[in-house]
Amino acid sequence: MKKTFCTAIVLAAGSGKRMGTKIAKQYLEIDGKPLLYYTLLAFERSLRIDKIILTVGSEEQISYCQETILRPYGFQKVASVITGGKERYDSVWMGLKAVKDDLPKEAAEGIVFIHDGARPFVTEELIQRGLDCAKEYQACAAGVPSKDT
Repeated sequence: MKKTFCTAIVLAAGSGKRMGTKIAKQYLEIDGKPLLYYTLLAFERSLRIDKIILTVGSEEQISYCQETILRPYGFQKVASVITGGKERYDSVWMGLKAVKDDLPKEAAEGIVFIHDGARPFVTEELIQRGLDCAKEYQACAAGVPSKDT
């Protein structure tokens, strides 16, 4: 039986305008590492994820990500870094096209996880639950209950 091939598209093309900083939030540092590092690490460590496609906002950001995040921290599952689009859905579309172009022939079927690069708290449990749900219903949207603060 062939394995379900799982690809994560990590969206990091946002500019963070609403946050009001000069640096997009996915590149802000937490404990000396960009926020995006922690998001990528969750998918890199997951036994369920085979490949990661990273969408960024510009050609310059491709180089930035490769030189300051991917190479220094040894990310192996990031198959490609591509430019996204003007809107989130454009970046999703670009990522989906990259998945389609690079799906291995031996993959019987594939599941795509789409995740925001500025949301680093994805867990292995959430990935597994998403995978189970997608297999059962052919689609899934993960969510967590909001907390009233």
